Amino acid sequence: MDSHFIETVLNLPEFRVFNFELGDFGLYLHLQRREPAIVCPRCHQVCERTKESRTRCLRDLPILEHPVVLCLHMRRFECKPCAFRPWEISETFDERVKWTERLYEQVRTESLQGCPGKELSRRYGISKRTVFRWTFEKSDGGRPRKLGRALGIDEYARRKGHHYKTLIVDLDRGEPIDTFKGRRAEDVVAWFKRRPQEELDQVEVVVLDMSKAFYAAIRELFGEEVQVIDRFHVVKYALDALDEVIRAVQHQLDADEAKVFKKLRKRWLQSKDQLDVEQWLERYEWCRRFPHLREMLNWVQELRAWFDRKYDKPAREALLKLIEWAKASAQEPLRRLAGTLERWFEPIVRYIRHRYTNGLTEGFNNRDYQDLYKQLTTPALGLSRAVCGIGSPSLPMWCY
Repeated sequence: MDSHFIETVLNLPEFRVFNFELGDFGLYLHLQRREPAIVCPRCHQVCERTKESRTRCLRDLPILEHPVVLCLHMRRFECKPCAFRPWEISETFDERVKWTERLYEQVRTESLQGCPGKELSRRYGISKRTVFRWTFEKSDGGRPRKLGRALGIDEYARRKGHHYKTLIVDLDRGEPIDTFKGRRAEDVVAWFKRRPQEELDQVEVVVLDMSKAFYAAIRELFGEEVQVIDRFHVVKYALDALDEVIRAVQHQLDADEAKVFKKLRKRWLQSKDQLDVEQWLERYEWCRRFPHLREMLNWVQELRAWFDRKYDKPAREALLKLIEWAKASAQEPLRRLAGTLERWFEPIVRYIRHRYTNGLTEGFNNRDYQDLYKQLTTPALGLSRAVCGIGSPSLPMWCY
């Protein structure tokens, strides 16, 4: 393989190859523009003196099955008449792109034809997330899917703290419907208003987390009665309060006891039926030593039992008793949790009637982007609890 062969394969007449090397991640081609000078944009004189250079790296189509990285050495010239120092500009590539247009089109075409994202990632030296972004996000989600009777809505971050998107899932069919940019109420309202009215009329349940933006958007679109807060998010708030109490207990122990106590976190989340006699006695002894831990643990276990209720009216009364219990507690985490349950009382109680959870939606958010793309562009297959992210080690099964 020589430079002339590579230049012929690349078909980039603007550049010449002056060096190449085979690295761990593919074939690195060092390119430079053929023109030895540029015209100054200020005084329109020819600039030939080079002051410095910088390297831009772009992904390109593979050569002989090696992923290719184009290293463009862009020069900065000095104009003697006006003392300006302009950078040379490529006519082939835009200023900020990190891949060639032909690579983008090739990956997108093969992915839409059904090639797995893992294989495309290996073949072209790009991440699976990039494969997803090129194929799904830039094609507006593939084929459109209709709204169902029960929907799940949640947000996910393309880049943590910066770019958020919203995911809509059909909970009856077990498949995602669409994702769109933004997580504000106006973004959600705008997306739903683009759907046909007959689809909006059949929506009866929308499962969401305790997001004020989603709550306001769904209330404007469908009213109050369709909103459901599932057990996952309610129990998550309860576990956060329990963890706060557990950390307070740890601070009261010496180093050895604190280390042993920390290992028992999963045991606090288990019911009596899931513990043997020795484990139950050990937990009983810790609760005897720390009454505030016992109170918090008993409250969380009662909340767990509340989600197993079958009838609306008794469940409503039982939840009111739990809230009163928490409000009368001397523990700040429990009182704070009571305020949260009081604000979201009606959507939480509706869970008893509808029995939908957002575990499927959360599972899609935690899955690989390419797997999510497959679900959005292919008919839904049977989804197991493990595939959907249900039963993750961070939360017990009954959270879902």
